[in-house]
Amino acid sequence: MSEALAPALSSQEQAIASGAKSLNGEVTERVLRLYEGIRGYGPPRVALERPVLFTEAFKANERDPLVLRWAKALKAYAEKSTVTILDDELIVGRPHDWLGRWGMVYPELDGEVMPAGVEMFRKNKGKTGEVIVTDEDAKIINEVLTPFWKGRDYASNFVKSLPEETRFKLYGPDPNNIIMMTCVVMATSPMRHSQNWTPDFTKILTRGVRQIREEAEAKLASLSEPRDQIGKRPFLEAVILTCEAMTTWSRRYAAKARELAGAARDPARARELLDIAAICDWVPENPARSFHEAVQAQWWGQLFNRIEQTSSAMGQGRMDQYLWPYYKADLDAGRIDKARAMELFQCLWLNMSQVTEIKLNPVAAAGTEGFSQFPDVCVGGQNSDGHDATNELSYLILESMRPLQLTAPDTCVRIHAGTPDAFLHHVVECIKDGKGYPKLLNDEMVIPFYLANGATLKEALDWNISGCCENRLPNRETNVTAGGGINYGSVTEMTFRRGRLKVLHDIQFGVDAGDPRAWTSFDQVWEAFRGQLLHLAPHVLTQQHMAMKLKPSYFAAPATSMLHDLAMAECRDLHTHGEWFEGSIDHSTFEAIGKATAIDSLAAVKHLVFDTKALSWDELLTALEANWEGHEATRQMCLGAPKYGNGIAWVDAIGFEIERVLLGYLNAHPKPHNQAFLLRQIPITFHVPFGKVTWATPNGRLAGEYLSEGISASHGMDVKGPTVALASIAAARDRSFREKGGDLINMKFSPANVAGEAGTRRLMQIIRTWSELKHWHVQFNIINRSTLLAAQKDPQKYRDLVVRIAGYSAYFVDLSPMQQAEIIARTEEAA
Repeated sequence: MSEALAPALSSQEQAIASGAKSLNGEVTERVLRLYEGIRGYGPPRVALERPVLFTEAFKANERDPLVLRWAKALKAYAEKSTVTILDDELIVGRPHDWLGRWGMVYPELDGEVMPAGVEMFRKNKGKTGEVIVTDEDAKIINEVLTPFWKGRDYASNFVKSLPEETRFKLYGPDPNNIIMMTCVVMATSPMRHSQNWTPDFTKILTRGVRQIREEAEAKLASLSEPRDQIGKRPFLEAVILTCEAMTTWSRRYAAKARELAGAARDPARARELLDIAAICDWVPENPARSFHEAVQAQWWGQLFNRIEQTSSAMGQGRMDQYLWPYYKADLDAGRIDKARAMELFQCLWLNMSQVTEIKLNPVAAAGTEGFSQFPDVCVGGQNSDGHDATNELSYLILESMRPLQLTAPDTCVRIHAGTPDAFLHHVVECIKDGKGYPKLLNDEMVIPFYLANGATLKEALDWNISGCCENRLPNRETNVTAGGGINYGSVTEMTFRRGRLKVLHDIQFGVDAGDPRAWTSFDQVWEAFRGQLLHLAPHVLTQQHMAMKLKPSYFAAPATSMLHDLAMAECRDLHTHGEWFEGSIDHSTFEAIGKATAIDSLAAVKHLVFDTKALSWDELLTALEANWEGHEATRQMCLGAPKYGNGIAWVDAIGFEIERVLLGYLNAHPKPHNQAFLLRQIPITFHVPFGKVTWATPNGRLAGEYLSEGISASHGMDVKGPTVALASIAAARDRSFREKGGDLINMKFSPANVAGEAGTRRLMQIIRTWSELKHWHVQFNIINRSTLLAAQKDPQKYRDLVVRIAGYSAYFVDLSPMQQAEIIARTEEAA
């Protein structure tokens, strides 16, 4: 191809094409060595010391209250686990002895599911989504962990405890099935301990675990009521043990660093190791005194939280705010410069990039492709006084992420009407690197959401990102039970197939609303669709109430709870949130996936069957039943029907009404203490497995094909440009309910469309428009279609190619062919 015809390339694409080791920005040789070692290790491997030591501790302490057993297991881990400090590391702590990606196994969650997970991963050897499970790993899981946890785990007992009709909706007709969900109704609590969460890391930095321990000791000494000996005493004893465990673990690393320093041949490395020893002796036991100590203490906090439980997502909070005092003090005193801070950040990012959420449940693995992880680092936004919060560290954090092709951490920028142009310009330049981050969340939507749900304005102004595009107020919110959801594609299919599902062997799954051939108006179509929605919605809430009831008997989280004001005030573990914390905001989530698929299907029927009478019911239903085979002309009519995302008011109104049905239902059925169930439309990659169980739909979609993602328009169907698409999406949202939670919007541009300063300014204006329309979230893929196609043909060359999925980024080669095809098919906007 001549130079004149060659496509413009993003920074990421340029690096891959040239073989460069890094993209934009500064990076040291140390950081490059660590990065290349991690990427050279290959697929993630299961890390088994934690489950083995937890199992031993649980066996030894069976008579203790659960929260105390959990703390004793954490203490056992801190005392007995392998301590490893690898060459070049400046931020230390890892649950294994290799440099590479790792994933914890949590037998208290997965129990009976674990053998199926091992089999799944071993079958995937050499394929996309591979996880390393050695013969010895498999033996430990199958012969050491499973025998003890089978029957004691949460996931299997959750399924067995569900009312029969709800269990049928989630797991189908086989009463012995505890693994494979129907993907028509879904529960996510069997896939993780906790809903997405953001711990209050500032407590570790500013107080140290010694002060937290002393607070617990003082509370323990003051207990006088007999009932508190049963309720509060075990919790406070657990907090004390957990604080001791964190100190023990850190000091073992200090001792290891001194040992290595004594044997080091390089004097410079010996000095580094002695510095690491001094830092690990001080934090997290004591408040951080320097930027390096603060970063190390923060890592101790997040890593210990991951040893305690899996939440699929752990927000890192507003790092540019809570690390700023340490950075500024060191900078002013001449103890640090920008380059050193960059290197420390990059060492932290490399540690975080190795954390991999592996899912032993096959449905969970299919719905979280590319090893979804959400260690969200939040920057920008407003402070609690309502002023712009941007500072030098906001820029530095984003800049430190630019040189390396990492999928984590996931940077998030809070945007508001007063976001400075200079900062937004920097944000857009980072986005244009092409790795899919930072993602953007909107103060103009999230702050009113919190005000509607009981937060004060000061609290609402200080919200944190947590997960794909969710958020937390770390000391007010208490819900830690993951949610459930429904498949809009299945609802659509059941509307036109009398409540039956083709892939599930025509089982009667929904409401029989009669033969569509007898319907004479679109109002009847709408009522049938509405009836299917309202038939499934109660089962989502039923499973959620069961999850909230069961969780306190299976999980505890003293390390997470001791960082929460309300948990410490009531001396109760957060997993008991079903019993209500006074003063809390206690949301639960209701996911709905495939919104545009449903809108476009209903719009096609309205337009073709009723408005223009271009199709008869027989023609449409026969074509659908045949999955369009022999009916291509009919399919093309359906593909050409009016589509959501193009500013067509009556089409967008269908989306609005769909949301109104669900929001109205959730509003009428709140949680205890009048707390809200939130409607979220955030698919991760569940729109792929949900599509696999959904037959052909009237929008022209083929049976088994992925559904639409987030609240974006269907793939390739928004053709009027990005601002029209954003306005259309806004018109299809009902923001009048407090239950309206997070939504996800994906947008894709070719690098040529946003090239140069003019392209940067265009994308800035699109973001300003997005913010003014009060959208919740947006993220961007800046990549050439030709690059994605080339990566499919030569995965080794493109092994480090990072793409945006749904609230997270992943390596393209880690995705299934269907998920790769879905990303390729996304609309390429013209800026």
